[in-house]
Amino acid sequence: MSWLKRLNIFARPGEPPPPKITSGHVDDLEIRRESLGTATGRGVDLVFVIDTTGSMSDKIEGLLETCSRFADDFNALHLNHRIAIVSFGDLRVPGDKIQNTAFTSQVEVTKQSLRHIPRNSGGGNEGESSLEALARALSLPFRPDAVKTIVLITDEPADQHHLHAGDLIGRLTEREMLVFVASPPHDYFKQMAQRNGGKWYKISAQTRFNDLLNLFRDLARKVSQVVFDVYQVGDGSVANYLRLKPPEK
Repeated sequence: MSWLKRLNIFARPGEPPPPKITSGHVDDLEIRRESLGTATGRGVDLVFVIDTTGSMSDKIEGLLETCSRFADDFNALHLNHRIAIVSFGDLRVPGDKIQNTAFTSQVEVTKQSLRHIPRNSGGGNEGESSLEALARALSLPFRPDAVKTIVLITDEPADQHHLHAGDLIGRLTEREMLVFVASPPHDYFKQMAQRNGGKWYKISAQTRFNDLLNLFRDLARKVSQVVFDVYQVGDGSVANYLRLKPPEK
């Protein structure tokens, strides 16, 4: 069942429907993506990869309250931006799925998608399918000349029965993705951000809401500044940026 179909019954009067969601392959997405011809100048394509299991409700609400900051900070630095969302739970639990929106340049559409984001169970076991969700994010139709950026938000470790964190870190680096992570303090999450030009933030199921708001505000500022630096220092190439400004150990 698509995200759109699941959430029509919860739509508020007068609100536009959220963008089409798919749990299929990248070929399905190509039909719904925005025209690449609308992009000008320095571009950034940002994907929020969000754990939507029960303990994440306050994190989703915090991101909803602050997501306009991402657009505002991009605009302040004259960065042409598009945003997509990937939601995930635990694929070992029946009914849990990985789903995604199409890219959009309209922050109100992103807010609408967050309001209606599909929720997952996660089950009672430890770990969620964050690595599979990152793999889904890599399959999205990024603009070839934009800085590709991922923000992973989860309060659980990654289930590594099928995919391994080290392999995903390598794939993210190969694709020149900027990666920011808000997660528990597992080394692979920290390395995922450090090796790919981003920043790691600590969150847990007990993180207070006001702390989440401050975290997301700082995250918005940091993402836009690093993307700007990629253009200033690396001429739009994440690989060049990391070579000229290697991550601190």
